[in-house]
Amino acid sequence: MNLNLSPPEEAFQREIVAWLQANLPDDWKQTAVRALLDERQIELRKAWERKLGEAGWLGVSWPTEYGGRGATAMEHVIYLEALFSSGAPDPLNTLGLNLVGPTLIEIGTDEQKHAHLGPMLRGEAVWCQGFSEPNAGSDLAGLQTRADRDGDEWVVNGQKIWSSGAQYSDWCALLARTDQDAPKHKGISFLLVDMKSPGIDVRPIRQISGDAEFNEIYFDNVRVPHNNVLGEVNGGWLVANRMLAYERGVITMEMIAGYQRQWEELREFAKKTERSGEQLVNDPRVRERLAQSYVDIQLFRLANLRLLTRYMRGDSPGAETSFMKLLWVDTEQRLNDLAMSLAGPEGLVSGTNALAGGEWLRLYLFSRAASIYGGSQDIQRNIIAERVHGLPRG
Repeated sequence: MNLNLSPPEEAFQREIVAWLQANLPDDWKQTAVRALLDERQIELRKAWERKLGEAGWLGVSWPTEYGGRGATAMEHVIYLEALFSSGAPDPLNTLGLNLVGPTLIEIGTDEQKHAHLGPMLRGEAVWCQGFSEPNAGSDLAGLQTRADRDGDEWVVNGQKIWSSGAQYSDWCALLARTDQDAPKHKGISFLLVDMKSPGIDVRPIRQISGDAEFNEIYFDNVRVPHNNVLGEVNGGWLVANRMLAYERGVITMEMIAGYQRQWEELREFAKKTERSGEQLVNDPRVRERLAQSYVDIQLFRLANLRLLTRYMRGDSPGAETSFMKLLWVDTEQRLNDLAMSLAGPEGLVSGTNALAGGEWLRLYLFSRAASIYGGSQDIQRNIIAERVHGLPRG
């Protein structure tokens, strides 16, 4: 495998790096934005996304016919590495740009593409996901939110939970049961729901990290046009699996630069911090754990590049992306365990005056959820066993 960039890729890299240097103010960087109150933080992140959209830096790998740049998979990785290395704010519409958008391009009608792809690329529409329910998490096909046909509309009733960013989202990618008598995997449809529709109630959930990113969403006789069904009626399970393949595959590429930056912060902290009269970095146990985290990140990067090779050949994400979810969780949790070990008791202090502005503690607490969202570790192992290796169901 040749890991060197080609001349066109190097030119693409110079273009995005130069644009970021010219357009990302210091007071808009993630470290500054994180310290703001929730409403002000969201406002600035939306403004940043609109700025990216105006310059054509959203949906870079989407086909040009849909408003993207038509960038190659490798250029998409270069873009993500540049974005995260610059310290830019976390993307607000990750779900729309990386999951819903590609699924719409692959499966959506011309009407659906026209209605939704443009606003995503301009940074004007944020999407959330309405999949999990209080009694349907890992067994997602057990969901009970229902949609009943009424003429040219579907009437939705039920509850969703763990919906990231729903409190500021414009649209929801919703799974609902549209055939109450069909086997549970075959009676589900995928609906595109306007979050401004009457009957929707969003309730943020305060997490252990102090953030309120997750939400409950209640649907009370919410009317959704029939044309907003993505794919076939009662075929939503297949559409959802296509979308989740993007989550476990392509989306992991944007994490590597963030992990690398965090690892470098830990290394520098270990160099300048003394315990019992000796630098932390001279402790063999610290050096071993720093080395292990570095290896984790590099293996994660190389596995991403192997997956990238598939995309460059024209293949779509499939069941093998579950490997990426397993690697992602191990890398993230071990890195954050190391951060808290290095920080010691000081790492348990929260707030902007805490160590690293409280970011290490927040990331550590949030990393506990990585082994659950996007499909639990056990679910991923089952997918790999059955769909990659062809083993019988347990």
